[in-house]
Amino acid sequence: MNSRLLFAVAAIAAALSSCSKQPGGGVTGSEAGKIVYVLSNDYHSNANAVLAYAMKANGTMEALPGSPFPTRGAGVGNPKQILGPDDTDDPLIISPDGQYLLAVNGGSNTIAVFAIGSNGSLRPVLGSPFASGGQTPCSIAINGRFVYVANKSLDPLHTITQLPNYSTFSIDGSGHLEPVPGGKVEVPAGSCPSQVLISNDHRFLFATDFLAFMLPAEEPIGTLLSFGLEGTGALKAAPGSPYVLPAADGGALGLALNPKYPTLYVGFPVAGSLGAYSIDENTGVLSLQSTVAGGPATCWLKTDAEGNRLYSLNSGENSVGVYSITTPNAPAFISKLVLKDPGTTYTTSSGGTAISSGDFTLGFSPNGSTLYVVSQNTNPDLTVANFGYLHVLKVATDGTLTEPGEPVQLPVGADVRPMGVATR
Repeated sequence: MNSRLLFAVAAIAAALSSCSKQPGGGVTGSEAGKIVYVLSNDYHSNANAVLAYAMKANGTMEALPGSPFPTRGAGVGNPKQILGPDDTDDPLIISPDGQYLLAVNGGSNTIAVFAIGSNGSLRPVLGSPFASGGQTPCSIAINGRFVYVANKSLDPLHTITQLPNYSTFSIDGSGHLEPVPGGKVEVPAGSCPSQVLISNDHRFLFATDFLAFMLPAEEPIGTLLSFGLEGTGALKAAPGSPYVLPAADGGALGLALNPKYPTLYVGFPVAGSLGAYSIDENTGVLSLQSTVAGGPATCWLKTDAEGNRLYSLNSGENSVGVYSITTPNAPAFISKLVLKDPGTTYTTSSGGTAISSGDFTLGFSPNGSTLYVVSQNTNPDLTVANFGYLHVLKVATDGTLTEPGEPVQLPVGADVRPMGVATR
């Protein structure tokens, strides 16, 4: 592996791979009473849970009564903070009708399903959790009566016996999940699926295999996948899928869709950049249109509801980048916000430097005026302070960001890496 890529992978492995502050905030007004959910991802036996917070009228966050809500499973442990196990997006989602919240139990190979109460409280549905159809489930997407799960098959604390896969389930009116016959697509060992995402027209599913097609020299390349969604729930690969990425990009992680145009945005963490792909609306074929510079370890992405701005998490420096996407296929950098409590600098095993906190998840509040970001402790020295935080960012009318208050320190141990944001 060349020295440039060795350093980049080491830095990303560090970025991807207890103090007494009171919950912060600073966003006021119409967001009062809104709920945000975060997955604790606690890997200890049956310790995984959904953390729920309500926004108060003064803009601060308050734990919802009953929180944390146990998922009846375990998250993923990554004691050596290696690349891959924690690299995922959408590990918990809310169903389009707002009735259910689904969350992965990555360490116990199940999906928890909760009924959402009128006050935001969570109650497990009958039979929850449900088998995920593979090992190390990491990402969930819902399309009508079908649920799609990416199973990573990468868990440092458990023996892997199955190939990674994408599995389809039906969901009924009570929130019960049932495997769809023939609804499983396996991918090569070590591919490391990271996210599943449904197209705006509900006809396609997009996914990333972050570490697929690694060279003998162990340089990550990665692939993008595009599937047509059959009426039976089965997945049919689009022409040319999977799409092998240039070696210089070093694998793809986060995906986001332009809400108004057939454009898919992709984060390239090793290259520190992001790409814009056009989507053929008839076939689902993806075609790269442009690549723009990002920050260190450009990973996870979200767009605003109007299709004007794209937001990227730069996990290597715990920052959020803001891009204009008024020209959908050519994102243009606007600004960057470094989050509060960014962690401390330490020396990696390869002799480079990294910070002990990396931002790994982002999600908008229902009206789009708040952006929530979850940071994780990424230092392999698990005796250091806990850097698991929920950051509450204010979105200005021009799309730029500020962090008015102090972040909420999440109630997890320094060896646990929380993930996921879902809001209502």
